[in-house]
Amino acid sequence: MRKSFYVCVAITALIVAAGFGTGCKTGEKMQAPKIPSITPENVTAIMVPDENNLWIIGNYGMMFHSSDGGKNWVSQNSGIKTLLTDGIFIDSKNGWVVGIDGTIIHTSDGGNTWVKQNSGTTKHLMNITFTDKDYGWAVGEFSTVVHTADGGKTWASQQPEADKIYNDVCFLDRQNGFIVGEAGVMFRTIDGGAHWVPIMPKAFELKDLEDEYERPRPSLFCVIFKDKINGWACGNFGAILRTTDGGISWDMLPSPNLLALYTICIKDGKGWCVGDKGTYNTSQDGGLTWKNEEETIKSKMWFRDVVFTTPEKGWIVGAGGTVMSTTDGGKTWEFHSGLSYDTKAFKFFDDILAKFEKMMSE
Repeated sequence: MRKSFYVCVAITALIVAAGFGTGCKTGEKMQAPKIPSITPENVTAIMVPDENNLWIIGNYGMMFHSSDGGKNWVSQNSGIKTLLTDGIFIDSKNGWVVGIDGTIIHTSDGGNTWVKQNSGTTKHLMNITFTDKDYGWAVGEFSTVVHTADGGKTWASQQPEADKIYNDVCFLDRQNGFIVGEAGVMFRTIDGGAHWVPIMPKAFELKDLEDEYERPRPSLFCVIFKDKINGWACGNFGAILRTTDGGISWDMLPSPNLLALYTICIKDGKGWCVGDKGTYNTSQDGGLTWKNEEETIKSKMWFRDVVFTTPEKGWIVGAGGTVMSTTDGGKTWEFHSGLSYDTKAFKFFDDILAKFEKMMSE
């Protein structure tokens, strides 16, 4: 125990010396690498209404905006001090963000000012979507579904309270929408949310309680549609589902891993899916088959959101302030914030440790 303590003290001293002075014998100055950082907080969502304007949100009401395609970021005051979970901008001026305790905030000036809207609930909200500047829906814990037809001036409940978490909501237009959530929950509406009909994918059908215990339905975290008939959902245990009939039936696709998948994106014949412990899956055939790109992004942080504005330009955000971009369709990624274990920072600390071990042996 005492030896470990002295090792830690010595390494700390070496790091300080490396940053502010020279080596003990060689006179060589070691410069600590610059780690890119927009924020150290977990990032839960990125909103990209166009290639120039981007917003990120996360812990403690954190919000940053870029107006130059992600080159520079400026903090914006959300007026919230708790977790923000999701958001949407329908253009560069109008956006909504949700969070815990029923939080819904709205901006009409590109985030310069944010106004809190009365959601009518104190339940945690997990996701929000709008089809246009007036029609929107937000979902969350205890089967919460709230809807607005006036841009959020008023919100009304569309579901009775129940003991389920709704994680994501997707609307194709003002009438047709889907909800996914805890334990394989999936609902469909064709009347704007006035009625929600449960859907049971064939892969989720269970024989009895024993089967349910041994093979629990995976919680679903994301549902998307590229058009009115082709959609995808993803969730726990590497679950990826696909529909080709507008969400009436869903098929489970082979998954390259069993880790939780939080967000899926399909764009012009390509697909990307991100999740727990740095999971990054890609599809080159429009979401039919998926491959785990284990060595492409060297990180063990969870990735929460992935967005592509074109088949080549995309963004991933996640834990520890992770913000990354690609300009080659996801073959390579640049860290704008956060840390990869393939960076110079890790080599720097390896060098520090090597110098310490050499010093101790002399």
